[in-house]
Amino acid sequence: MFLNLLNREEKVAFLEIAHHIAWSNDDFSDTQKNIIATYCLEMQIEDIQYDRNDEQSFNLSKTLAKVTNPRSQRIMLLESMALVFGEHVSHLDNIHKEEKRVIDEMIQAFALSKSHAIIYAEWTKAMLSLSTQGRALIEL
Repeated sequence: MFLNLLNREEKVAFLEIAHHIAWSNDDFSDTQKNIIATYCLEMQIEDIQYDRNDEQSFNLSKTLAKVTNPRSQRIMLLESMALVFGEHVSHLDNIHKEEKRVIDEMIQAFALSKSHAIIYAEWTKAMLSLSTQGRALIEL
């Protein structure tokens, strides 16, 4: 929804983070693949190559450190929430522990608070619900 506001370098960094989140629990689901494809369409860029087995090519801390704009940081956290909640998870505490670890690392690296995470999670769930309702309305 807001990814088009990122610059090119931030978009690539976001895709790296999104793939890292999606693979963090060793289950890159079809839902997550579709969400990442939607991210690419929104950002108008090609998807990246991500090798989850090559720790030399990706370092979460270094990637997060590249994102210095506070607005971009908040956009990335908010959009990452859609990836973890897209699989019908209902509460921040119920996401997979590895996905939660990545989200927590984002919060810490971006100097955001736990309150940010809670508010972003609730907003994301509401938006995902509205999107589902909208698709259903189109099919009526």
